[in-house]
Amino acid sequence: MSSASRPPGPAAMPSAMHHAVHRLVADWLLSLSQALSAMTLYGATHPSCMASRARSYDKLNALLGAIPHAMQPLRLTLLDDELVVGTHLLHDLRGWELGGRLSRQGMQRLEFTAPSMRPDAYGALLELLHRALVPGADAVEQAVVLPGVRVGPAVLVEATADHVHQAPHGVDRAPTPLLDALLADGLSEELDTLTWITAETAATHRVPLAEVEAVIRGLALAMQAEQGTLLPLVSLKAVDQYTTVHACNVAMLSMGLAEQLGFGSRDVRAVGTAALLHDIGKVCLPQALLTKAGVLSDAERDVMRTHTTEGARLLGERGEGNALAAIVAYEHHVWADGTGGYPALAFPRRPHYVSRLVQVCDVYDALSTLRPYRDPWPRARTLHHMRLQAGRELDDDLLLAFFDLLDRAEQRHAMPLR
Repeated sequence: MSSASRPPGPAAMPSAMHHAVHRLVADWLLSLSQALSAMTLYGATHPSCMASRARSYDKLNALLGAIPHAMQPLRLTLLDDELVVGTHLLHDLRGWELGGRLSRQGMQRLEFTAPSMRPDAYGALLELLHRALVPGADAVEQAVVLPGVRVGPAVLVEATADHVHQAPHGVDRAPTPLLDALLADGLSEELDTLTWITAETAATHRVPLAEVEAVIRGLALAMQAEQGTLLPLVSLKAVDQYTTVHACNVAMLSMGLAEQLGFGSRDVRAVGTAALLHDIGKVCLPQALLTKAGVLSDAERDVMRTHTTEGARLLGERGEGNALAAIVAYEHHVWADGTGGYPALAFPRRPHYVSRLVQVCDVYDALSTLRPYRDPWPRARTLHHMRLQAGRELDDDLLLAFFDLLDRAEQRHAMPLR
């Protein structure tokens, strides 16, 4: 652990406690799988089923009793075939078959709101999950509220009396939002974590990829909460926030564009990771240079341009799994037609497709955002400038797709007009 301070919340927990909680989560989920399987094989009143349900109930209450204050309430998110605890990926259950089935049936988010569950409430939860897994069952579209837990899709919905599915007889219902204040607080946890990632990378020259994955999943959930429109783009509150806020915005724009282009969910997140880290090489540059209010000298500009090669070096040192992020870090300032930009290529060629995709989103957010040396450009001026670069600096096909993305977002009022 470096001297860099971790952000508040789950990321700040000591690693031993963090791993202990993850083990308890994995133990409970495996017991949940066994209980649901027994319900299918034997029926709810069979002694084997009742014993399996009792073991699962005990494991859940052991988990809830061990949750530290920093992780309360416990939130589990099933995103495709991966499980996120709070904002941390649970690697032990990657590819968990039951998790993928529940996610496809709309059971994507479980939020435990009490330090324990009553036996009748846990029985109601098991019945709810079991019904969702019956072949041919309709996917759950709205939140279900049980005593001590809220469960349903990972979308921002108000579970009012008119919209919550009917709970089993005798089980309380309450109006409540399913997701936490992920959007209302401006993605503060993701921003805090990314700030820590930047400090940690600067201190150790190693990119903490587990935390990067957590941020990408948090941003993906925020986009899901906007129901596929686009993007709760984060507003810049201070000039010195630029690098962090810009990285989050470029990641969300890039994931939105990748989704529109038909990328699968894994590829969308890979694009988001590459976009989030496209400027990571700036951790190797002097802070005074990054925040300079005036025009850069030629020498300063040369130093600034080294962030592309430094970023590729930092990511390349982590192995082949980071190849796409390293390529994008290296190429995102190379012109789309390969004839200009930086770094200069020994053999001019077009950059990687994802580099060109991220480049479009990078230019849009950079021009639209307050910088130390200039005010943000109005949206019309930004879009006009980008049109002038089509086919040379910017990929014209990707630019058209990006404009379509912005138009759809504007129509649905899902992003601020800058």
